[in-house]
Amino acid sequence: MAVMAIFLTVAIETVTFQARREKEAELIFRGNQIVEAVRLFRARNGRFPIQLVELANAKPRVLRKVWRDPITGKPDWLPVFYGQAGAQIGPGGVKATPGPDAAPTPTPAPGTPGQTGTDARGPIIGVHSRDCSDSIKVFNGHTRYCDWAFVLDLTNQAGVTPQPAPAPKP
Repeated sequence: MAVMAIFLTVAIETVTFQARREKEAELIFRGNQIVEAVRLFRARNGRFPIQLVELANAKPRVLRKVWRDPITGKPDWLPVFYGQAGAQIGPGGVKATPGPDAAPTPTPAPGTPGQTGTDARGPIIGVHSRDCSDSIKVFNGHTRYCDWAFVLDLTNQAGVTPQPAPAPKP
């Protein structure tokens, strides 16, 4: 009976761990889909959205609906506004996320003005999760879900031409 209880405990922990990893993968997928919707909205309308619901209500639609945040289980994404802390200016004045070689920016504590989205306003360039619990995965150098910012990066589309890949040598 004791051996069975140990196996059951290990199985429950494994299933819980795997479910959390799947939620993290879904968070990354949905965050990137919202960023793509922001990009399409800007391309079609010549401006960034002011509210997330604009992405679902735009004609033609760029997002079927504002998806639930997989971590919180609610459609309660916090928008990242143009000019908000934690983003850098890219070519053409467009906000871009720091590159992989950039030093991580310290994140203000939850509830800091401009971080919660309650007192920040303006054009939306991305989203992040409301949940600030620790993650399993390290995403862009961050280990808390609320630090995983999904932000539009137009550095390659703002007049900067990407360098061609070198041709393979025979």
